[in-house]
Amino acid sequence: MTIEQAVFQADELKPNQVAKAQKIAWLSQLDRRIFKEVISTHEPDADTPKEFAGYTQDTPPDTELLARAPYDDLYPFFLHMHIDLANLEYDKYNNSLLLFSNAWGQFARAYHRGHRFRQEANSLKF
Repeated sequence: MTIEQAVFQADELKPNQVAKAQKIAWLSQLDRRIFKEVISTHEPDADTPKEFAGYTQDTPPDTELLARAPYDDLYPFFLHMHIDLANLEYDKYNNSLLLFSNAWGQFARAYHRGHRFRQEANSLKF
């Protein structure tokens, strides 16, 4: 899924007044978390990015997001969650949070199954 597709899907399912730049910032926040908490804790493969600098409104809209199909549904859920919170719609926020949390868990578990943990990620550091 690309940045443009994630924003489009979120807007189609939940019309809103949130600026596109804000949605891109939220997607950047999520992919920073994915890179730090999931991707960088595993041994890289040929498709693994070596670093992640984030997205801005100047980032090309056809830029691929880090979570690949079939787990990329977490992006619209994440945007819905933030839109609901920005609109102070707490019941909707809680529902969106639940959908996002489930999608996050499915993505993380699949990534863990398909990639070996880095040695240094498994060792305790004091």
